[in-house]
Amino acid sequence: MNKFFPIASALTLACSSFSVSADTINYYVIAKQAEPFQIENANGTHSGIVTDIVKAIFKDSKYEMDYHTYPFNRMISLLEAGGKPNWVTYGSPDWGGVQAENLSDLPIYNVRHVLVSSHKDPFEFKSMDDLTDKVVVVLHGFDYPQLMPYFNSGQVEELRVKDYNAAFRVIKKLPGDTTFVEMASRVKYNLTKQNETLADFDIQNFSSVIPDYPIYLAFDPKMDSKIQNFINKRLKDLKSTGKLDQIISHY
Repeated sequence: MNKFFPIASALTLACSSFSVSADTINYYVIAKQAEPFQIENANGTHSGIVTDIVKAIFKDSKYEMDYHTYPFNRMISLLEAGGKPNWVTYGSPDWGGVQAENLSDLPIYNVRHVLVSSHKDPFEFKSMDDLTDKVVVVLHGFDYPQLMPYFNSGQVEELRVKDYNAAFRVIKKLPGDTTFVEMASRVKYNLTKQNETLADFDIQNFSSVIPDYPIYLAFDPKMDSKIQNFINKRLKDLKSTGKLDQIISHY
């Protein structure tokens, strides 16, 4: 009897571990660059548009969220390698790769891109010709296929920076010669967070170059179908009750 005890114990432990793993949602967060979609607060808690939506989906359910925060490129590499089981983050068909492979049934937000420049030396944007010989600032890890022909031809110069603070510094230091391309929601959130004076910046619509597009929740391509169905149903409920719009308007 005793010789079977270790085997029985191992099987019990394995089943218990599987059960815990199956009820764990591994939520991947982009460090520092994804606000207000994903915000890692100073006290270690998490918030943001996407994070609050995911929290609302799993509220009062049997599932528990496990947070994994990485720089963007590192996160993508981990997800491309498979990531933790049943992972969730956000993505879009326009982005391609692992952030487009398996998406929620409903979009959660519509993205609009803008140009941010210094009000000290304003210019009016009508076409890419207006950016000739200017420096276009973009964040590390974020690629814009629509801009690559202009970068490659030398019509405009590309400058990569690590964060929003660096982008705003460049714009203020080189007014008239630089402009920053980014999502409207992230620009406004981070200008406020950096205690910048909004009147010091001009924000212009850039949709003629980078068209507006929806973003979705992005799932593990191998996600348990029961979990994915649960998420899609809860997301539909959030949409129909107006909770989704409440979360977005908060930011």
